[in-house]
Amino acid sequence: MIHEVNKIIMKNILLVFPKDSEALFNKNSDRTFGGASVQMYNIAKELSNYTSIKTYSLIPKYDFIDFDDVSKFILIPGYDESDNILFKFLKFIKIVITIKPVAILQRGLTTESCILAVLCKLINIKFIFMFAHDVEVQGLRQSNRTKVIAFPLLIKFAYKLITQNIYQNKTIFQKYGRRNVILYSGFEIPQKQKNKKLCKNILWVARCDDWKQPELFMKLAKINKNLYFKMICPVGANIEYYNKIKYEASTIKNLEFIPFVSYFEINKYFEEAYIFVNTSKYEGFPQTFIQAAISKTPILSLNVNPENIFTKHNIGIYCKGDFNILNHELQKLVTHSDCYNKLAKNAFSYALKNHNIKINVSKLLSIIR
Repeated sequence: MIHEVNKIIMKNILLVFPKDSEALFNKNSDRTFGGASVQMYNIAKELSNYTSIKTYSLIPKYDFIDFDDVSKFILIPGYDESDNILFKFLKFIKIVITIKPVAILQRGLTTESCILAVLCKLINIKFIFMFAHDVEVQGLRQSNRTKVIAFPLLIKFAYKLITQNIYQNKTIFQKYGRRNVILYSGFEIPQKQKNKKLCKNILWVARCDDWKQPELFMKLAKINKNLYFKMICPVGANIEYYNKIKYEASTIKNLEFIPFVSYFEINKYFEEAYIFVNTSKYEGFPQTFIQAAISKTPILSLNVNPENIFTKHNIGIYCKGDFNILNHELQKLVTHSDCYNKLAKNAFSYALKNHNIKINVSKLLSIIR
């Protein structure tokens, strides 16, 4: 179905992708990618359905482009990843002058985000900034928690600030007095769901960073030897830590360690999973929660309960930071089908209502207007 924007021609929109997006545009790449890249991809793909909009996607100059949705994208390989910030902006300005976008969208806090906000204000382009993680509303980079000194410029000059949960929304307003809009992460949601293979397959998906606490998932596997565990764990910031986790995982007989899965293949792991486990110390709003919910996979979360979704929507179980509760609830869910089926049904209903990319992009266009 082709969508139209009501009563307005939006013309050109430019999406600025994070530098770690290669695996989305080359299905043979095994480079780690983040949730910000996934969301920009989903937005760009959905925008391609609007005949009144021409959507450009600015990406680094990757060596190969090979992905199934290529016909839905207008890619601009705008800069080399090794370019310094000055060269990037000179090339960026040239691109902007050429395509003349009415709006530029970017997700994930960097120094470039702040400079973009000022530049777009000066040349009368609507700069829409989308926060990717809770720490960013404090002016910190998600990758290493260092402070972005120019953050006040972003707050002052961005046309619109988009947050992805109530905490981010309140923090930006209370701390900086800047109103913003909540827009949840969106995904394509299939009309029909596949039947679950009740094989008691327990899934964990995250980068191998210490605050994700992968060792606790491995501990869970050691305790529950009658269950089968899958751990999708791409390398994070610390290669030594990654090698340590990878080796320890190899010693656990009922655990399969998977170093990388492409975005285009990840859904099958959620569909095949019986339960999804999150052991992170903290998160923003994990996109893996949404992917699990779309696949009718109940969630067990050790520490993370964004917007009290487990209490409000009953899509899984929040374990209040207690590993013993996590282990107990896992054993309960694999033996009590009534409780499991209720959580699975609620999870899909929640995803359909709150995280449908078609609805969210429609809201995004209203925000731009």
